[in-house]
Amino acid sequence: MLRNVKNYHRPTTVEEAVAVVQSNPNALYLSGGAWIVAQGDPVLETVVDLQAAGLDGLEGSLDGVRIGATTKLQTIIDHPDAGTLAGGILATAAAFTQSRTLREQGTLGGTLIVAGPEDPLTTALLVLDADIRYADPAVHTAPFPSFVAYRDRLVKTRVLLTELWIKRPPARSAGAFEVVGRSPKDKPIVCAAAYVAVEEGLPADIRVAVGGANPIPTRLHKTEHLLKGQLLTVEKIDKALAASLVELKPAGDFRGSVEYRKEMAKVLSRRALLAAWEQARRA
Repeated sequence: MLRNVKNYHRPTTVEEAVAVVQSNPNALYLSGGAWIVAQGDPVLETVVDLQAAGLDGLEGSLDGVRIGATTKLQTIIDHPDAGTLAGGILATAAAFTQSRTLREQGTLGGTLIVAGPEDPLTTALLVLDADIRYADPAVHTAPFPSFVAYRDRLVKTRVLLTELWIKRPPARSAGAFEVVGRSPKDKPIVCAAAYVAVEEGLPADIRVAVGGANPIPTRLHKTEHLLKGQLLTVEKIDKALAASLVELKPAGDFRGSVEYRKEMAKVLSRRALLAAWEQARRA
């Protein structure tokens, strides 16, 4: 419940929305409201409703897919283009963010702003060629991995996410997403995403990321470098993963110890890499 909210704004432009929030320390953007209402922040006095600011919509083109920040998560899953992009990795990951009811309410932008260490959507987007756009109020574009690295700083400066742009992968490529949770449909304890593009029978581009095994979802750059141009086997993948996993610092909790999270990061990354590799070779 938002018991102390006194002011409600419904701006029609991004500039107006940002101006209200940045001028008031007790104001927040309101889109789907799933997180804000659940938190019930007692100091929140002003909400800025983004429904009329023109930040929704999902469009596919030959070059890629544009997803507005207030687009509902379930819309991404159901869309015939975004839902099948890179082997459906985006839709698969989005399905693990919340229950169906909350996915009909929750938005892309809100999910990315409050994402935790094991967030499946952030993890999947790290292996896609994506850019994030945000306003402060001028609009800026940043590679998605840079947004993840500096998200806390951007949140503190109260920027507004406006849209996500995902470049369309080449034909001979595929993505895969693997997850372990307390139940098959529960939020992940650990998750892994992989993307492989094939040229002349070899992986020309490899990306792999894990969630739940570090303070933020993390790309395994050393693993990618070691595997690029190599025929992928279990032995080669495990050796390449070891170089990256040793640097991860997961936080253990009641759902999984540090040791469990590291082991699952290895198992799930291997599965995702092998699945993406096989699908890309058959594409």
